[in-house]
Amino acid sequence: MKEDIVIGIDLGTRYAQLAVDMPGRGVEIIRNRWGNTRTSSMVAVSSDGLVAGEDAAKLSIIDPQVAWWDMKRHLGTDWVARMGGRTYTPEELLVPMLCLLREDAEAHLRTFVSSCVLAVPAHFSFPERGALARAAQSAGFEKIRIVNEPTAAALSIGMDGRFLIIDFGAGTLDLSLVEGENGVFQVIESKGRKDIGGYDLDRLLADWMCRRTGIPFSRAEDPRGSLMMREAEGVKIALSGVGNVTWRVPSGLGTRDRSIEISRRDFEILIRPLIDEVVGMVSRMWKKHKPQKLLVVGGSGRIPLLRGALADKVKDPERLRSSPEDAVVMGTALYANQGTERLLIDVLSRSLGVMNVDGGVVQILGRGTPLPAEAKRGFTAYGNGNLEVTIVQGEGKVKNLNRVLQTLYVENVKDGEIVDIFFRVDGGGLLHVEVKRKRKTSRKTISLESDASGVSSCDILTELRVREDRLARLSISFPDNFQQRLEMLMTEVRSLRNEDSALQWQALEVIDRMIAEIEQVVSR
Repeated sequence: MKEDIVIGIDLGTRYAQLAVDMPGRGVEIIRNRWGNTRTSSMVAVSSDGLVAGEDAAKLSIIDPQVAWWDMKRHLGTDWVARMGGRTYTPEELLVPMLCLLREDAEAHLRTFVSSCVLAVPAHFSFPERGALARAAQSAGFEKIRIVNEPTAAALSIGMDGRFLIIDFGAGTLDLSLVEGENGVFQVIESKGRKDIGGYDLDRLLADWMCRRTGIPFSRAEDPRGSLMMREAEGVKIALSGVGNVTWRVPSGLGTRDRSIEISRRDFEILIRPLIDEVVGMVSRMWKKHKPQKLLVVGGSGRIPLLRGALADKVKDPERLRSSPEDAVVMGTALYANQGTERLLIDVLSRSLGVMNVDGGVVQILGRGTPLPAEAKRGFTAYGNGNLEVTIVQGEGKVKNLNRVLQTLYVENVKDGEIVDIFFRVDGGGLLHVEVKRKRKTSRKTISLESDASGVSSCDILTELRVREDRLARLSISFPDNFQQRLEMLMTEVRSLRNEDSALQWQALEVIDRMIAEIEQVVSR
């Protein structure tokens, strides 16, 4: 066995999978130490420290407060888990999970494994990708590549033509438009949501089942909450194959022997608003690109209501040669060996640029640029002093419509000096930035990162401060009769500090549109 073998990892929100592409044998899904092809993406704090997988899942039933499964949703934010007098970042919690997966792969392959390909949601930004890469390094992986989940699914399917892939997993939704010809696959566009997934469907069903049976629980504090979510997931899966399920209330929920009938129609009434939202996103992307085929992967892709709505309003999804749940991990393993049989060309999902002195954004790499890519832009300094180089991501022409990734500081810049900014994005979507100056024969380089694992995290508090500063500057130009409305909006921004991370990012999009409208009024 070669020591430079590369494994593919699909680190799903709820379950993780491993696969390897062996010469002459094809792609093989690796079983874990418990004999299963799927490992619970759960991490818990035990008396011996952090544990992951099934061991963490068992602890979560006893005490949900010591276990977490949705770390991937929180990457790139300021969310932390608190337990035993200390805090854990999502990046720290992912390390034992990735260690467990590496050890399972080594046991199966009977050799050390130091290289991997990680599948991530297509909408993951640079902070999320960088955090995941750093977690993998801490878990013992030395060579790390990253591929978008729908892109990996396209590799596993291997179809020619233009097709739209829907990856509907437990925690995220991704859409990717892919074009394939003679083994070459190019991603035309990718977009996604981190607030829609199979977990959200389980939550709706769990609440409904509790109301039907009179079981009160709090998912955050009550052990019954974790058990109820597992029960709801099982009922959801069963209803994808049958029209009715008899659900017997487990004794752990504190009720006497009791059962209720749950129909597929009951479930569909609950989830229809979310499904309609997903189908609407698919429909808009379908009309924009007019592909030939529609493919659905991910566990939630089995739901009959989704497939029926897609058939009615978009196109009947194609049949897959493999399980929808396995498509991503199989493609990730194939990506590890790409270039020998298949070539994959991914694209930049959002534009990259730097902020200029008036708050506008100068684009350096545009959305849709094939990866890997690099670009250079020179800027002339006006005045002497220190120079701030603010790296932003997004499509907005003004500061508040973009996500600030990081700000670099260049000291003692002279008036008229040329400062060159270099952007390089590798095939996995990791960003590398250099700011270079030239004075006579000297040349100084300032790197955005200390290693090749991606940019440093951008937290929600930074984003909120950006909006607060912008509103404060606008208040100077606002008429007195509008000051109360502006203050109300400022209060809304401040109140987001205490909200859930997913809600914070969603609310920021609405606030950005409101600020843009205010700026238009002020500029008139």
